[in-house]
Amino acid sequence: MNFDDLPQLEPLPLIPEQEEDKELFYPSWQCFCCQDSGIVQQHLARLIMPKYSWNNDKWPACQNCDAFNQRWGDAGLQNFDTRFNLKICQKLDLISRDDWQQTVQRQIDIRAIASASETIAKKMTMPGSSDRTANDEREVQQRKQEAEAYDWAAATTAYLGGGEDE
Repeated sequence: MNFDDLPQLEPLPLIPEQEEDKELFYPSWQCFCCQDSGIVQQHLARLIMPKYSWNNDKWPACQNCDAFNQRWGDAGLQNFDTRFNLKICQKLDLISRDDWQQTVQRQIDIRAIASASETIAKKMTMPGSSDRTANDEREVQQRKQEAEAYDWAAATTAYLGGGEDE
C-alpha cells in the first residue's frame, strides 16, 4: 500500500479563531467624563476627590452633557454629588479622551511590533521546515530526541580512552 499519495488537509476547529486584525475599539461616547451614563467615572472622580469611595459616597453627577438629566433626573439631586461643575467635567472629559488616545496608540504599536516579530520569525525559520509533511516532522522529532538522549559524556570518555583499566 502506498500512503504517500494521501491528501493533506487542515483541521477544522470547532471554535473558529478570532481574527487578529479586528478593528481597534475606540468608544463612540459623546462624553468621556461619564461615558454617556450621567455619572462621572470612578477613576476620574478620584482625580478630584482622592478619598472617593464608589460604594460609600454619593455618585458625582456629570455636568458636561445632558445624560445625567435624562437618566437620573427623576431620582432626586439629594442622592448625587452635584459639586462637579461644567469646567471640572470638561477637564475630566479631556483627560479621559487623552487616555483613550494613548490606549489606542499603544494597541497600534503592539500590533506593529507583533507583525514585525512575526515577519522576522518567518524569515528566520529553517529553509524547508514549512514544507515538511507530518511524517517528515515525526522523523525530525525522533532524530532530535535521539540526539538529546545520547550520552555525550560517556562517548567522549570512551573516545579519549579514559575510564578503562589500562
